[in-house]
Amino acid sequence: MKKKGFTLIELLAVIVVLAIIALIATPIVMNVISNAQKGAAERSADNYVKAVETLIATERLDGEPVEDGTYTIDENGNIKSGDVELTVELNGTKPNGGSIEIKDGQVVKNESSIKVGDYTVTFEDGKAEAKELAKLLDVCQLTDGEENEVGAEYNCNLGDGDRTFYVLEAGTSSKPATLILEGNYDTTTQSWCDQNGDYPNNSLLCQADGLAAKLDEIALAWTKLDRSQIGIPSAEQIMVADGQAEDAYIDYPMLNNEWLWSWDNEAWGNSVNGYWTSTPVEGDSYSIWLVYDDGSVNNDFVDTDFGVRPVLMLSI
Repeated sequence: MKKKGFTLIELLAVIVVLAIIALIATPIVMNVISNAQKGAAERSADNYVKAVETLIATERLDGEPVEDGTYTIDENGNIKSGDVELTVELNGTKPNGGSIEIKDGQVVKNESSIKVGDYTVTFEDGKAEAKELAKLLDVCQLTDGEENEVGAEYNCNLGDGDRTFYVLEAGTSSKPATLILEGNYDTTTQSWCDQNGDYPNNSLLCQADGLAAKLDEIALAWTKLDRSQIGIPSAEQIMVADGQAEDAYIDYPMLNNEWLWSWDNEAWGNSVNGYWTSTPVEGDSYSIWLVYDDGSVNNDFVDTDFGVRPVLMLSI
């Protein structure tokens, strides 16, 4: 008996039906995955808050109460404020950035922002809400060099027009790339500390509140980014990108790579003498390392005005 196969028209019809099903199903599946990731970030942030409050209670029992204030979260999920560093124990996914506000032995959720992977989690009325962060290729295009390599040049439109950035620190699957702006953000200068702050003698106790205010201003213009993705470079990042040891800044070097420091002095004006890093001088509660406009690395007091050269933290 002769077997009957499918005709070409029947095969094409099946292919078209499968294509339509895939077209409909793919966005649904992707949305399910996205919602699952978002929910996981929110649960991780909630668990982290509980872990911090457990740490606060433990420290109090040990006779070392945790002071009120704003604490930054490092890439390992630990918290720091001034000279105080605390290790947060947590099973599961730890945050890799952001900040928390501690008051009266509790985390003030509505004043905290916790970065978990590619999400920033904030709180409204105590409820966690995750927002997906922009990735490198969402806002930047490679213009010179190898993608995600130190020194590679990118053109980035962050909401206020095109700007040139260079890769300061390459990203990995678990750590965002850090890109540094070609020059200072603008011709204005900013002291590390807010001169009206309530802290003694303009010390590091101000927690860089003056600089934070400037970055908040920048974030209003860079609308395509979350505030947690904007910061300033560390002295260690500058040194490593320059091909030197990460602690070479202690020896007051001159930088080799011009993109790390140079800009048109006439365009920026004589008032901009350099830019801040985020690295305090060890053993000195009043000074921060910075890069001068001639490429030299030195330090100065927190109440001195210098330029602000932002960096971006973008997942690859």
